[in-house]
Amino acid sequence: MKIILVTGGNRGIGFEICRQLDNLGHTVILGSRELGKGLAAAALLSKNVVVKQLDVTSEESIQNLYESIKTDFGKIDVLINNAGIGSNALDKKETLAGGVKNVFKANMPGVWKTVKTAVPVLRKVGIIAQKEGAKDVSISSVKQIMETNFYGTWRMIQVFLPLLQKSKEGRIINVSSGMGELQSLTGDSPAYSLSKSSLNALTIMFSNELKGRGISVNAMCPGWVKTDMGGPDAPRYVGQGADTAVWLATEKEIPTGKFYRDRQEIEW
Repeated sequence: MKIILVTGGNRGIGFEICRQLDNLGHTVILGSRELGKGLAAAALLSKNVVVKQLDVTSEESIQNLYESIKTDFGKIDVLINNAGIGSNALDKKETLAGGVKNVFKANMPGVWKTVKTAVPVLRKVGIIAQKEGAKDVSISSVKQIMETNFYGTWRMIQVFLPLLQKSKEGRIINVSSGMGELQSLTGDSPAYSLSKSSLNALTIMFSNELKGRGISVNAMCPGWVKTDMGGPDAPRYVGQGADTAVWLATEKEIPTGKFYRDRQEIEW
């Protein structure tokens, strides 16, 4: 059985990854930015799940976790970089329309499905703010998302590499998104898309750098999943979204430097 560290493991896809790995009998280290939320999530799992505080934007938090795992386990076999944040311009606009939207979604979801078809018109006449594209997105918001989705993963790999090298077959799995596929990039959700394109590039870089050290590095896209980030209209369930990450962590033999969705290789 493997020792597997999952960042952002207290909810959504991260929690489901932890749940599936726990069911398979692996030792799961659940990283959570807020320790209390991590402990509450782990209460639904077996007692073998270890909860640790982890904020991937904090070098101190990452280093503290490294020292703790080094002392308690001496190594990790798999690092799953799942922690991430998304962006939804409509949800983040503090407008009257935004408030009305939330009321509809919470209390009259059927009505909201009809109302949301009017969103493009509401944007056009200025009732709802225009959807942000690359030409007008706030650079500060881009930096905030990059800090978690890209730099956070980079920090984690750098710090935990010594513990991965102690494994007979170390693995790094970066939870990315199809929105970062180079051939499909548009101006939609520019900050999030850029963070995932950058994460994919980082995956390739580390794969080439570490392939001679017996450590595989891959990225995976969970698809559009029903989570807090994906929303209730997403077509896929969380179990489907987590499956490929669990497969990459546990399959007997996997290549390195690939991008996967539903256990199938996809284009960068």
